[in-house]
Amino acid sequence: MPTILKSLAHALAVGSFLFSASQAFAGTETFFKPKQGGNRLDWCLDWSTGCGAPAANAWCKAKGFETATSFSQAPDIGLKHPTRLLSSGAVCDQGFCDGFAQITCASAGGTTFANPKQGGNRLDWCLSWSTGCGAPAATAWCKAKGFGSASSFTIAENIGASSPTRLLATGAVCDQGFCDGFAQITCEP
Repeated sequence: MPTILKSLAHALAVGSFLFSASQAFAGTETFFKPKQGGNRLDWCLDWSTGCGAPAANAWCKAKGFETATSFSQAPDIGLKHPTRLLSSGAVCDQGFCDGFAQITCASAGGTTFANPKQGGNRLDWCLSWSTGCGAPAATAWCKAKGFGSASSFTIAENIGASSPTRLLATGAVCDQGFCDGFAQITCEP
């Protein structure tokens, strides 16, 4: 088979895999200029090994996702933006060091949102003042985001004074020390 046809066949096979894989995942999140330990994430897991997909997949897994569905390279950024290797934590600060421009991570199940926000504030634990607290508020928030329901959630108690919360039903803000919010919500399709 001529080289060009082999390349085309390979591209079609990879494209088909990416298409079917992206349909199998419930939630995705894209991270632009991803960081590791305060530095840009290096393109490789270790020095010149595990570059591209292996590094992207490992970073997504470390963030609680199943896999990386897409990523792109930011070449030669090390001098201006040092990169950090995921496997060893070593820093590459030379002009030839590559990083990631973006990584899209996907979860096999639901999508988890840490410290969910509503209208610029942390989401309040209740739909309106002292009613619809916990599951009703979490499910309403997930539905507003296009999901079917909330499968799990965790309370963040007494955060209002430092991180005001917003009620989903009314939009009112609670900025008192006794106001509770969500630490995390997992939304399901």
